Amino acid sequence: MKLFVLGVGPGDPELLTLKSKKILEEVSLIFSPTGGKDNIALSIVEKVINLKNKKVVSIYFPMKKTRKESLEAHWISIAEKIIKELKIFKKGAYITLGDPSFYSTFFYIYPYLRLEVEVELVPGVSSVSAVACAIPLSLSIADEKIAILPANYLTEKDYQKYLFNFDTLVFMKPYKNLPEITKFISNFFSDLKVYYVKRASLPEEEIYENLSQVPENSLDYFSVVIVKKEKKNET
Repeated sequence: MKLFVLGVGPGDPELLTLKSKKILEEVSLIFSPTGGKDNIALSIVEKVINLKNKKVVSIYFPMKKTRKESLEAHWISIAEKIIKELKIFKKGAYITLGDPSFYSTFFYIYPYLRLEVEVELVPGVSSVSAVACAIPLSLSIADEKIAILPANYLTEKDYQKYLFNFDTLVFMKPYKNLPEITKFISNFFSDLKVYYVKRASLPEEEIYENLSQVPENSLDYFSVVIVKKEKKNET
């Protein structure tokens, strides 16, 4: 049994890789993770691949702050569901937004699959790359250091520590913590470029260069904040 784990990119169907497209065309079984009303990964695939003769299996992941151990029984149940289907189809594809190695919920279930299923990860365009290109902004160059941070796991002390030690900070899913991030940056730092990007590469994409100007209805799960120190020789 083999499972291809495909990164389908950040939203724009044209950012789906040729390799992922080829695999999706070849397999008859697709696992589609979902956690809410939007299933962006599947909507990307639907725009590129004809799903008429394929079996699409929805996989539910809770949309809440969690760690692997807190929902272990749920992860085991998902793995068992995948294995059951693969025993019939022999191979299938598991689709995930962005890149499968980057904050992908797949790795909650991977430990319960790997002894029975051959797993191959296929890279995709990450949300961080999509956001930086949308701005556009160089995330790092030469000796610059970058930190990628899960916003809702951080405290104000963390903000200060990372801003001191890195040139660029990328806050993932900052929509719930945006007031705290905004307050900290405005109180302590002035030599920063700051961006809030919602749904990069999608039609609903929005970009703000001032966090205090982000309207409440633009606070979105699929958002990223980038904070970068300005260089003295930049113009």
